[in-house]
Amino acid sequence: MLKISRTLLLLAALLSITTLWAQEGARIASEELVYNFGTIAEADGLASHVFTIQNQGDSPLVITRVTASCGCTRPEWGKEPIAPGKTGTVKITYDPKGRPGPFYKTVSIFSNGKRGSYNVAIKGNVTPKPIEPEFTYPYAIGDLKLHTKNVLFSSVRPEETVGEKIHVRNEGSTSITIRIGKIPHYLTVQATPATLQPEETGTITLLLDAKAAKKMGRLTSQMPISVQGVSKDKEDGEIRVAANIIDDFSKLSAKEKAEAPIAKLSGTLLNFGKLPDKRSAVPLINRKVSGSFEITNVGQQPLTIYSVTCDDERIDLSGGKKRLKPGATAQFKVSLRPKEVKTKLEALINIVCDDPNGPIRLIKVTAHK
Repeated sequence: MLKISRTLLLLAALLSITTLWAQEGARIASEELVYNFGTIAEADGLASHVFTIQNQGDSPLVITRVTASCGCTRPEWGKEPIAPGKTGTVKITYDPKGRPGPFYKTVSIFSNGKRGSYNVAIKGNVTPKPIEPEFTYPYAIGDLKLHTKNVLFSSVRPEETVGEKIHVRNEGSTSITIRIGKIPHYLTVQATPATLQPEETGTITLLLDAKAAKKMGRLTSQMPISVQGVSKDKEDGEIRVAANIIDDFSKLSAKEKAEAPIAKLSGTLLNFGKLPDKRSAVPLINRKVSGSFEITNVGQQPLTIYSVTCDDERIDLSGGKKRLKPGATAQFKVSLRPKEVKTKLEALINIVCDDPNGPIRLIKVTAHK
């Protein structure tokens, strides 16, 4: 009898273990991985789509968090567990404001149904909204007036394509045609319309493909532009384009962010004060005055400095290192020629690095005569 009882207990234990092995837990799935909005209008505002999330496992599925690859994309999801064989939803809302052109945004869903993240995506193309009549046009290339001649794509992730536009107006008495010169391979530029009638307004749309750039850090270029009138000579000009290509930190866990590199600057202002002139007794080295700043990695991982640049051509930068171990410091030299500063100088040094809490840092440089 005792032997029979022991045998039954052993069989029960084996059955229990077999049942546990057969259970696979929660398993997240979705029949739709990429949703195409097609063409949407910037003027129509927010665009949303709901992904249906399935639990194909045999225990409740819990979505713990959902993150998007861009701040322009907002996810919403149900907090209640999804029973086996049932479905839940994740709503994705895209804000097209100020983002004309094609887009592709990924959304990472974290749950107990998959190690790491389960990814879905949205894509589409945004048509720009009509120009607001209150725009002013302080810059000019011949009869073509522009609201700006400097375009900055502030923070762009490596897989993103982002757009900016310049509002223009023909303030001449005859029609003019806009032609764009040679541009970098990662830029697409279009003037709409290419020919402007007197008092007509239009746009110059710039799309930057960060993936095509294949480079991290700050990118700068001068975009040639010419304006041809009916009976006037061609007028040439330039538009300055700059972009900061930064890492995609959206997939980092809280632990990874806590252990990431941290860039600490010795200061955010470099003031040369009053510059010496020809009559000054202050000695100049190679006709320059110089200062410096330091970057220290106070984090736990190596810090990569992608670029240290200044858009002001009167300022020269040198020295430093591109990679700093934890605790290491790099010193950068800043030089300028007093004769090139006529009255007052105010410029920014741009630093792009892989510190997730501050990938773009600015140092202001000032001087006066």
